[in-house]
Amino acid sequence: MRPGHAEIVGAGFGGLVAAISLAERGWSVRVHERRDTLRGEGYGIAIHNNMAHVFSAFGILERVLAGGMRINRRDSLDARGNIVMSRETERSSYRIDRQHIVSLLADRAREAGADIRFNSQVREATPDGSITLQDGRQRRADLVVVADGINSSIRESLGLAKQRVWGKDGAVRVTIPRLPAEIAADDRDGTVMVEAWADRRRVLYCPVTKAEFYVLLGCTASDAAARATPIDPVAWTQSFPTMRDLFVRVREQADWPQARWDQFQTIRLRRWSAGRVALLGDAAHAMPPYLAQGAGHAMMNALGLAVALQEAPSLESALGRWEWRERPLTEHTQRWTRIYSATMFLPKALKKISIRVEQQIPWVAAQYVRAANHVPTGCVGAGPTA
Repeated sequence: MRPGHAEIVGAGFGGLVAAISLAERGWSVRVHERRDTLRGEGYGIAIHNNMAHVFSAFGILERVLAGGMRINRRDSLDARGNIVMSRETERSSYRIDRQHIVSLLADRAREAGADIRFNSQVREATPDGSITLQDGRQRRADLVVVADGINSSIRESLGLAKQRVWGKDGAVRVTIPRLPAEIAADDRDGTVMVEAWADRRRVLYCPVTKAEFYVLLGCTASDAAARATPIDPVAWTQSFPTMRDLFVRVREQADWPQARWDQFQTIRLRRWSAGRVALLGDAAHAMPPYLAQGAGHAMMNALGLAVALQEAPSLESALGRWEWRERPLTEHTQRWTRIYSATMFLPKALKKISIRVEQQIPWVAAQYVRAANHVPTGCVGAGPTA
């Protein structure tokens, strides 16, 4: 089919990759972002091989990796700080600040010819390809891409939701400054990502830049003391006595106006499209972050959409081909993310066994990393690794 005009709702990972991919294939593209800047929640992103392929296809992989940190090993700890398992990071070794990636994608989208509009909130999209802005103005498009997040009102108005499963747990994600001693230890001891489990609480932290730590604090939805923001260091220290200083730093140094505790969700749609409207990212296939693949699937599926439009003779056939090709892997990742998340609710003795399963049973490990090692549609098969 011939390239046309696309209106994209949301300037996150999925929306910006869709903008680049469509603009490079001759589409005119306008992106609507409801905020006044690209600044959103501040947290770290794991760069898996599938994401590296997408960045490489856009010619920005080196710039993406230059803004982050390579992690040398991963340590799994128990509640007392004892190492249950330690292993070198052989895959997905980079952790990058989210804002750095979004900024590079936005620059690349503009270079490709996309128009990014801020303070531009889309309140409605209809299957005929029209959108309505908050001020009542309407725009028409050959394709509308909805990537406006997990609470997408457009998804709900189109009646596409099939299943919305609320998890029993959630997390707050922040970044904080690193101490000089921590920075100095990088050369001596290597960089490390730490993941610790205690009762039904989880802590994960690692450097995302030379100067910053990314910290995730997870707990059950019923744990009022742990889910409070700003966090209560005393409550968290009760579960992880050796991490008291970290919790105090998080309380004092995190950007709390930009942070929130989110209950995890899994979203599945009856279809990923309705007429001229296509949904992707958290609006279409949200998943808990345990396998760190939400952003990866948003980007893979955005690129895959543009490729399908280039291949097919009509919009209808393109959207069908796109969903047929991309959806199975996305739902595989949703399923295995929920399996991994069950670790939170296991008895203490079984937690240690569960943590070691990935290392001891190769088939299980392969399911966890299937999406991470996937070569996205539209990327060459022998691309780079992160």
